[in-house]
Amino acid sequence: MYALCPQLMNYQGDPIITAPCNRGGHTSQRMRPWQNSCIVLAGIALTMAIMRRLVQLSRGSHAAGRALPVTPYKCPVPAVIHQRIDHVKPGRLIIVGDCHGTPELFRLLDKLQYNIATDNLVLAGDLVNKGPVSRDILDAVPKLGCWAVRGNHDDAVLSAWLQFRAGQQMNPKFEWVRNMTDEEAAVLLGLPFTVSIPQYGIVVVHAGFVPGLPIAHQDMWVMYKVRNVVREGEGQELTHGSATKTSSGVKRLDVIPRYRPIEKAKDGGGEAWGALWRGPPHVFFGHDAIRRLQLHPHATGLDTGCVYGGQLTAAVMPPLAELRKQSSAFVAKMRLGEPVSREDLRVELVAVDAAEVYSPPGAVPT
Repeated sequence: MYALCPQLMNYQGDPIITAPCNRGGHTSQRMRPWQNSCIVLAGIALTMAIMRRLVQLSRGSHAAGRALPVTPYKCPVPAVIHQRIDHVKPGRLIIVGDCHGTPELFRLLDKLQYNIATDNLVLAGDLVNKGPVSRDILDAVPKLGCWAVRGNHDDAVLSAWLQFRAGQQMNPKFEWVRNMTDEEAAVLLGLPFTVSIPQYGIVVVHAGFVPGLPIAHQDMWVMYKVRNVVREGEGQELTHGSATKTSSGVKRLDVIPRYRPIEKAKDGGGEAWGALWRGPPHVFFGHDAIRRLQLHPHATGLDTGCVYGGQLTAAVMPPLAELRKQSSAFVAKMRLGEPVSREDLRVELVAVDAAEVYSPPGAVPT
């Protein structure tokens, strides 16, 4: 196991939209006695942090005379919605699809020879639920020196835990949540909706985005639920990045298609949002197990249905220094602010087969 002294999440202050994050070096040696103590102390700190965060949100909303800000599943909005990683470690960048509480995460990291001290690891959401080791994964996340985004199952589980702690009735499918600790709940509470790594020109989100809409304007529901979009007329682009000059020299915003997001094709048809995403950035996402691996020009879907007996898949990119030497196209496009492709990023797809079917494959993914 990849046991380390966890880095504490920052829950201080009021909710913000973006924040830089820089994780320092780690050691991959086996756990020592002092590390056990460190983990216990970190757990206590996380427990205090989650309670402090709830109190801060409550006081802030009462003082402002407005409703408590919540996610679509009625959980407190995370302190950081869009997390920005400005300084990466010197090793590879590894992005893993939906784990859903399956032990294949640890098998995949073993196969990749993941190095906590140098590699950068991002989990694409739905860390928990349906699989047998959800709590093990929550316990491992702070020890892996990784980042993760919030999936719809992560938020639903946190909501169920809060209901249970409040003495309310919860859905029987979340029965396992009764045994979750405060520390495990704190991991879920701290998950942002996106993790962006500007130096690679990429962003990780669980489900996706509405094409043409800046990430800062994306709805929380969309970011962990959308699969398809339906075109509904045209509108002006909200970012000035694509503004063009008229003959008079005055800048105008481009007119682009306007889309309505939907979760499932049966709810209104449409087409995969990723096929319409034109970047930048290049988006890595999960959530869409029915389509399995998706290789759109500027979006890569990594949910290959591990919990349904499929595979757990990772997108692996070279260390940033090597990538800049190996890919002149990457360097040129980053300099010009153009979207990068998997080929530019030198992406290698690595997968492990599921050891078993953890959830019936006939079940509709949610």
